[in-house]
Amino acid sequence: MNKNYTYIITGCTGYVGNMLTKKLMDLGYDVIGLARSKEKVERVFKENKPTIIYGDIRNKEDLEKLFIGDKPFIIIHTVAYVSIGEGDMKELYDVTVGGTQNMIDVSLKHNVYKFLHISSSEAIPHKVKLNKDLSNYIPTPNKTRKGYNRAKSEADVAILKAVKENNLNAALLLLAGVLGPGDYSNTHMTQVIIDYINGNLPASVNGGYNDFDIRDVTDCLDSIISNSRKGEAYIFANKPDKINEVIKYVSDMTGRKMLPTLPMWIAYVGLPFLWIWSKLSKQRPLYTSSSLASLKADTNFPLDKVKKEFNYSPRPLKETVEDHVKILIDNEMVKL
Repeated sequence: MNKNYTYIITGCTGYVGNMLTKKLMDLGYDVIGLARSKEKVERVFKENKPTIIYGDIRNKEDLEKLFIGDKPFIIIHTVAYVSIGEGDMKELYDVTVGGTQNMIDVSLKHNVYKFLHISSSEAIPHKVKLNKDLSNYIPTPNKTRKGYNRAKSEADVAILKAVKENNLNAALLLLAGVLGPGDYSNTHMTQVIIDYINGNLPASVNGGYNDFDIRDVTDCLDSIISNSRKGEAYIFANKPDKINEVIKYVSDMTGRKMLPTLPMWIAYVGLPFLWIWSKLSKQRPLYTSSSLASLKADTNFPLDKVKKEFNYSPRPLKETVEDHVKILIDNEMVKL
């Protein structure tokens, strides 16, 4: 019975973290969440909060406070400094790599039954085509792009090292592009949608990725907890898509005109100007060289393993985008 454990969710107010936390609470499980902002906890959870420990993933003393009670623990580690290449590199590594190592170190001192590490498809080494069983997913930092991709790869290395050397019962959950309700942080794709609806997006780019609905993971979360295996990697995604496909669904729903589409080479030419604009405006750039590289990558990920072992079933992208936009409208995050 999965109720026999206490669940610790790091990053419980983040996009993935809050959706997993809410699902566990809906299932009646005991949940302890690590958060940094009281304001965001109130905004995300309102009256229905898990037990909250305020702290920083970079501080082991804060992490020790998460281990409350006598039941064995299941860790779901979602904290990462998510970046498309525009952020502070020291903070990126301190949070994503150092924070993961801290959580491993503290977990090894306690009665941890399972450790689920939320990773990213961006950690897949360059030009590696995954097997159906992901047996060839070997995190190799020097074969990934610098920045977020490499940091996530290094975090995966740390997890697998703990599996091998310390017998940590840990699994890697690699996520592709996350969409759907639950984004209280305005992650990159959410901001693109907001800018498009509000008339602040001048053009689209001729590229795409692989976007899936986070609710499709929460729908099979209980099975993931029960059936994920030590040292294994699992990828959650949908089908490859195009940015213009997402924008078309938003356009159909809101009546906004479709945008002109820039060829990739023009997008690359514009990079220095976007960088200057982002520094002057103190806003995230629309895209970076790292995000453009992602838009050109092979994102036809094999889902055989998660479908078979967890009954994972990704819903149509159109439904995901429409529900995502509805939340933005209902919360007055866009102007129609």
